[in-house]
Amino acid sequence: MSPPNGSSGRLQSGASLTERAYAEIRHRVMTLAYKPGEFLNETRICTELGLGRTPVHEALHRLQVEGLVQIVPRKGVMIRTDSLNDVIALIETRMVVEPAGIALAAQRAQSHHVRALQTLLKQAKQAIKDGDRAGYMALDSKFHNEIVSATENSVLADVMRMLHQRASRIWQLQLWTDADLQLTQTEHEAIFDALKCGDPEAAASAARAHLTSLRRRIMHGVL
Repeated sequence: MSPPNGSSGRLQSGASLTERAYAEIRHRVMTLAYKPGEFLNETRICTELGLGRTPVHEALHRLQVEGLVQIVPRKGVMIRTDSLNDVIALIETRMVVEPAGIALAAQRAQSHHVRALQTLLKQAKQAIKDGDRAGYMALDSKFHNEIVSATENSVLADVMRMLHQRASRIWQLQLWTDADLQLTQTEHEAIFDALKCGDPEAAASAARAHLTSLRRRIMHGVL
């Protein structure tokens, strides 16, 4: 029996508007259209997105939970600037979670996961040749999401996705060179090779090597 007065339709509409606001604001944060350290107010965001205050307000609170923005009473919304300590803490947390998750993916990955990862690696290699850093960043996210999907563990998947979403801000650090992209590609290929062979120990080892390399390059680049 449907709820009276079409309330179900209104709820779905409200939810979709919130998702739209979330996706658009997050995209602007990640692409630096909203710059780290910048203060915004909800009225401006509503105007720019052509959305009402409620979905924008709900989206901002969701982004605050993810650590991308900070809602400051009586001042507005600040786009967070991740300090070096924040970045290193995030990598340390990924080091705890991701090797185990990728090992599980190596045990459970099906043929369609392997095919998808292989295609993404090929596209990423082309993005490096084309000098398309934005494209490579998007493919990096898809690569990790496909591995998350292969774990077939929804709780672990939620944790890994959240960590990687926050980690995507690392791409905004002004230290990456073409050589860094190529090294990342090589490390991703090592993860893929272990996953394709169904070798959880090798997959976990490749994941740890990737994160250790990432931490070392960040420390070297900013100190």
